[in-house]
Amino acid sequence: MRIYEIVQKELQRDGKKVRMRKKAILIFMKYPEAGRVKTRLSKSIGREQACNIYQKLVRRTLGMVSDFKHAHTEIDLFLFYYPPESETQLRKAYPGPWKFTPQMSGHLGEKMGNAFNHVFTKGYGHAVLIGTDIADIMTSDIVDAFQALNENQAVLGPAQDGGFYLIGLSSTINEIFNFPNWSTPSVFERTLNCFHASAHKVKTLYKRHDIDEKKDLIYFNSNPLFQDQISIIIPYLSGTKKLASLVDCLEAQLWPGDEIVLVKGNGSPEWGTKNISPHTRLIFAPKGRGNQLNHGARVAQHNILWFLHIDTVPPPNFGYHIRKLTLIRDMVLGCFELRFNTSSIPLNLISKWTNLRTKYFQLPYGDQGFFCTRGIFDKAGGFKKQFLMEDVDFVRNCKKMGKLLIVPQPIHSSPQRYLRKGVLRASLQNHFLILLYFLGVSDKRLYKFYYK
Repeated sequence: MRIYEIVQKELQRDGKKVRMRKKAILIFMKYPEAGRVKTRLSKSIGREQACNIYQKLVRRTLGMVSDFKHAHTEIDLFLFYYPPESETQLRKAYPGPWKFTPQMSGHLGEKMGNAFNHVFTKGYGHAVLIGTDIADIMTSDIVDAFQALNENQAVLGPAQDGGFYLIGLSSTINEIFNFPNWSTPSVFERTLNCFHASAHKVKTLYKRHDIDEKKDLIYFNSNPLFQDQISIIIPYLSGTKKLASLVDCLEAQLWPGDEIVLVKGNGSPEWGTKNISPHTRLIFAPKGRGNQLNHGARVAQHNILWFLHIDTVPPPNFGYHIRKLTLIRDMVLGCFELRFNTSSIPLNLISKWTNLRTKYFQLPYGDQGFFCTRGIFDKAGGFKKQFLMEDVDFVRNCKKMGKLLIVPQPIHSSPQRYLRKGVLRASLQNHFLILLYFLGVSDKRLYKFYYK
C-alpha cells in the first residue's frame, strides 16, 4: 500500500509539472519588401505580386495565431523578425499580442536553433515554431502540436514541398539545426531521421501547403479569405487631426488591395474625388451620416464594406477578423466589442452594458464598426435614416436576413460626448432616443433633439 501511494504522488507531481510547464509560439517572418520575399515565386509572377501574396499569408497567419492566443491566454507569443532594422515598421504594421524579437544571424537552421534557445533559457518548457507563408495552417495544428509535446520530445508538420511548416520541441536539440542547406525537398525527411537517430520521440502532423512557386497558387487562390477585399468607409464633417491619425493607423495595417473611402459631409458628389494616397480617396456627399455612408458604399470598389466612425481606433488584425466572419454561413452583419479610450468606472459600465446588449439583444451601435458584404448591404436597402438612428435601423433590417456576429476584440471609441454631457445624462439621452425611434419619431426630429 505504501509503494502504491508513493507512485501515485509521483504521478501527480509529474502531471502537475506538465500542466504548469510554460509554453510559447515562435513566429518566423521577414519584413515584406518586394524582391526580398518569395524570390522563387517572384521569378514567375513578378516581385510586387509575390510580395502582396506574402503579405496576405502573413496577415492570415498572425490573425490565426491571435485567435489561438485569445483562446489560450496562458501561451506566450514571440514574433521573430528579419531584418533587425525593420522593427519600427513591423510594430506599426503588425501590432498584436506578441513580443517582437529579432532573428539572430546565420542560416535558417541556426536562426531557428537560436530562437528555441532564447525561449528555453527564459524558462519555457514547450515551444512551437511556425512560418508565415503557409496557405492552410490551422489553429488545430498548433493545438495538436502542444498536445503531442506532452508525450513526445518533438513534433513536425510536413509541407508538401518536402520541408516543414511547424516544429515543436520540449528541450534544446541543436543537432537538427546544424545543416546549412534548408531549401531542398528533403528537409522534412532529414529532420525526421535526425530525431530518430538521436532517439528522440517525434510525432508528425497533417501535411500543409506553402506558397513558393506558381503551381502552389492553387492553394492560395482557392481560399476566399485571400480573394475578398475590404472598403473602409469613414463619414466625417470636421476633425481632420483625428481623421489623419485614424487613416495613418488603418493604412499601416491594410491588406494589399484594400481601400479607404473618406466621405466629407456638407458637400456634393459633383465635387468629384480626391486621391489622398494610393489607398485612400476623399469624396463628398450631403450632410447626414446615413447619406454619407450610402454614398461611400456606392463608390466603394470591393465586396466587403466596413463602416467606421472617425473617433474610433480599430483592433490589431482587423482585416483578418472581418474577412473570417464574413465567410461564415448565415452571417449578415458583423461588429466589434466596444471599449473606450479612457477608462473609468462609469465608462467601463457603459461599455459592458453595450457589449451585453449587443450579445443578448443583437443591437450594436455604429461606433462598434459595422461590416457586411455588398450583397447584404444592397438587400437591406442601405442606411434608410439620413441623420440619426441610421445604425439601429440598419441593424434591424439586416437581422431579418440572418445572424449578427461579434468579433471578440475591442474597438476603442472616444468618450468625449459622455465626458462633455456627463455619463449618466448622455446614457439616458441615448436610450430615450431609441425609445422615440421605436415610437416612430422621424430621424430629423431626433437629430435636432440630439444636437440641441
